[in-house]
This record gives sequence, structure tokens and C-alpha cells, in this order.
Amino acid sequence: MFLNLVDGFDLLIISFVLPNLPTNSNDPGDPLNFASTAEKGYIVSFALVGMAVGAIGLARLADRYGRRLIALVGITVNCVGLILSAVSPNAEFMMGARFITGVGIGMVSVAIVVAAQESAAPKYRNLATGLVMIGYPVGSVLAALSTNAITSAFGSNWKALFLLGAGLAAAAFVAAFVGLPESVKAAERRFESAAGADLATSEKAPSLLGKNLLAITLLLCVGYMTVSGVFNFAAGLTPDFVKTAITAGFDANLSKEALASATSAARHTGQNVGLWMSLGCLVGAITLATLGLVVNAVRLTWVFCGIAVVAMLGFANAFPAPGHEPTVWLYVFAVALGVGIFGGISSYSALVPRAYPPLARAKGYGAMLGVGRLGAIIAPLISAYLVTEIGAQRLYNYTNLLLVVSLACAVGVVFVMRRQGSDPVAVLQRAHADQSTVNV
Repeated sequence: MFLNLVDGFDLLIISFVLPNLPTNSNDPGDPLNFASTAEKGYIVSFALVGMAVGAIGLARLADRYGRRLIALVGITVNCVGLILSAVSPNAEFMMGARFITGVGIGMVSVAIVVAAQESAAPKYRNLATGLVMIGYPVGSVLAALSTNAITSAFGSNWKALFLLGAGLAAAAFVAAFVGLPESVKAAERRFESAAGADLATSEKAPSLLGKNLLAITLLLCVGYMTVSGVFNFAAGLTPDFVKTAITAGFDANLSKEALASATSAARHTGQNVGLWMSLGCLVGAITLATLGLVVNAVRLTWVFCGIAVVAMLGFANAFPAPGHEPTVWLYVFAVALGVGIFGGISSYSALVPRAYPPLARAKGYGAMLGVGRLGAIIAPLISAYLVTEIGAQRLYNYTNLLLVVSLACAVGVVFVMRRQGSDPVAVLQRAHADQSTVNV
């Protein structure tokens, strides 16, 4: 949970950094501004590209070398990226630094979720997943609170936010080195060596695109891609969009001092909307952890995605018009949107141990997480361009189509599981019965 808290802080801190980046005017294209609107979209997306690389290209090594080692390496890479982000002299350098941060987060996020699921008895795996996932929104809430505290005390000191993240990453390394247990895979190898057996290594890791896993892999990847794309768009850019909407109605004849004061107030309003959305994410993760004890994760996935669709409709309609302050309804729907989106993300993650055997578990989760980053990468880029053309309210309405796709994939998972038998993964368990016996 703590490691995921650090990941949540490190990834979402950028949404609170963007409104605090140096600006020379309200014109987003002003060359004296640190980053244009389009460049802000790239800054968000480069971290997600790094996550895809870390999750698909490197996290799969956890199946071979153990969850613990990959988590430690990922934390180190993450810390380096945060330090480089803090010393960024321009937008281009920050893009590269955020890419490095993303690589580390991608490695850690896969290793810790799989390790937690493998450490829990089957009936408690939803609880284990939910508890780990709770750390992510707690990290984003901490990012929001830290931003408010730092800006209140020191002004728009965005570099201090990255350095705080680096400090948390250093603490996470110590905690993981001391407390993160050996992976199930490594324990199996030690047991086999002592017993003079070679049971697990004689098994070939099943293909994610094989007959038994193809349908589930495609549904999980597409469903996760769309819901995580919306999450990163909403969580990453909403604070800046709210600030921009409010400042769009400022009187051009305002004095420099009055303009600075009004802009600071608008920035805090945007940060508060992001904070309430993060609180909703926390509620979504807690809900999964509690309901997951009695409700199958397969059903929870489409329930959460359905909540997200309804909440996005409300959020879009409550979004403030240019020059207006948001109403209380924007905060209400921000919480509901956080519950639905992050609950959906967490539920998709909880499906992994049911869908994949141990030798393909990190690989399967890494593929889902990595492919999911495609949506997360594209969404902020497209959004940063479209918001200037069609306005934020219409943009949120169009984005809701992605949540509909995720909902359809969640329903599709239900049908695939039912076709395989009353037990959601009966066919897969029978296909890998020998390997399951080894792990028991």
C-alpha cells in the first residue's frame, strides 16, 4: 500500500505542478511560458509512455527474477526521474525526466500488485488488491494537500513538489528492502532446489494469446486501456482545465496585482476539484476492498464502469462556463467520477489472478497495464489540443465514449467467464492444474 502511495504521488503530482509552472501571460502560446497547453499534454503523456515501457518491457522480468528485485530497481529509477524533474530547465527536459519516472512506476506497480495477490488466500485476493490500490489515491490526495501547503507557504514552488516525491521514493526503497517478502516464484525455485526437483521450470509459460487466454487478454487490455485513459485525462488535466475556464473571464484591465491574486485563487479552485476527485478514487479503492470479500471482482468491474459513465455525464454538464466559478455539483460529480473510474481500474487489476496462471501472472498484468497506457498516453495529448477547439464541457462528454467501451468490455468478461463454466476460471485452472499444485 505504501509503495502504491508513492507511485500515486509521483505520477499525479504533475497534475498539481502544471498550474504552478511559470507563466508570463494568460496566453498559453506565449514563448516565455514554461510550457504551452500542448506541451503540458506531452509532459503528462511522457510519464505514461514510460509506464508502458516499464510494465510491458521490464516488469515481465518479475516472473523470472522475482517481484522483490524488480520492485527495488523500479523504485530507484523512479527516484532518479523525480530528481531530474525537479531540476528541469524547460518543458523538453521535463518530458524526458517524466519518462524515466514512468518507467520506474510501471515496474513497481506490476510487481507489488502481483506480489500482494500471490501472498493472499484466494478468497482474500480482492481484499489484497483493494488494500494495495488504496495507496494510489492516498498518494494523489497527499499530492494535492502537499501542493496546497507548499504553495501557501512558499508560493508557486513546483520544484519542491518533485523533491518531496523523491524523498518519498527514497523512503519507499528502504521500506521495500526491509519489508517486501520474497516472491512466490523465487520461493518455488528454492523449494525445488532443496527437494532435487525441477517442477516449475519444466513448465513453459502459457501464451497470453493462446486458445485459453486470448479472449480474456483482449477484453482486459481494451477495457483497462479505455478506463485508465479517462482516468489519466481527468486526474491529470482537470485542475488546469478548471483554472483555465475561470481565468478566461478575467477583465483585461485588471491591475497586475489583482490579476495575480485572481489567478492564484483560480489555481487553488482547480487543485481543490482535483483533490475531491482523488478522494473519490480513495473511496472506490476502499469499496473494492470491502465488497470484494463477498462480491466477485468480475461483477464489480462492470458496476464501477457503469458508475463512471453516469458520473462523467454529470461532471461534464456541471463543468463551469468560461469566467464562472464551479458549483457544488462539480465537486459532487468529481467524487463520483473518482469512485467509478478508479474502482474500475482496481477491479480490472483484481481479475488478474483469476485470469492467469502463476507463470504468466506478472506478464499478463504487465501486458494489461502496458497496453492500458496507450489510452492513457493518447488521452492527455488529444485532450490538450481539443480543449482549445471544442471546449472542456464537450470534451468531457466525448471522453465518456471511452468509458462506455470499458463498460462493454467488463460485460464481455462476464460472458466469457460464464462460457468457461460456473467458476469464472474453471477451464484455465484445469488447463494449468499441475502448475497450481506446485504453487500450493
